[in-house]
Amino acid sequence: MSEAVSRSEKSLASAWIAGLCGWLLPGAGHFWLGRIWHGIILGSVVWITFLMGLWFGGHLYSLFDSTTGMLSYVFGFFDVGAGLLYAISRATEIGVAEQAQLPTSEYGNVFLMIAGLLNYLLALDAFDIAIGRKP
Repeated sequence: MSEAVSRSEKSLASAWIAGLCGWLLPGAGHFWLGRIWHGIILGSVVWITFLMGLWFGGHLYSLFDSTTGMLSYVFGFFDVGAGLLYAISRATEIGVAEQAQLPTSEYGNVFLMIAGLLNYLLALDAFDIAIGRKP
């Protein structure tokens, strides 16, 4: 009985590591699980979406900026989903300033949010695969 519990605990720990790695670095959770091509393809979609958002002039919302209203907290949660991409961009102040004068800035904002949401889904997918819910 204890051997089965030990295997279950290892499986759960591996699932959490896969999910956390997948959230921090898009595609890394699938790499952790040995699904290299899934990690490359799905991770590159998040990377490309995030970079296109920056290229279009989008800006990253903060979780702690209350000056723009309550909806900015939701947008900040979406952006944080990009993991280290978000953290590095905020630390280097790339994509922090709002560029409303650009005609594509709203598209950029949406691309950044979608990149974060897609990365949340990838992290959950890696977790589900590791836990055995998904083949």
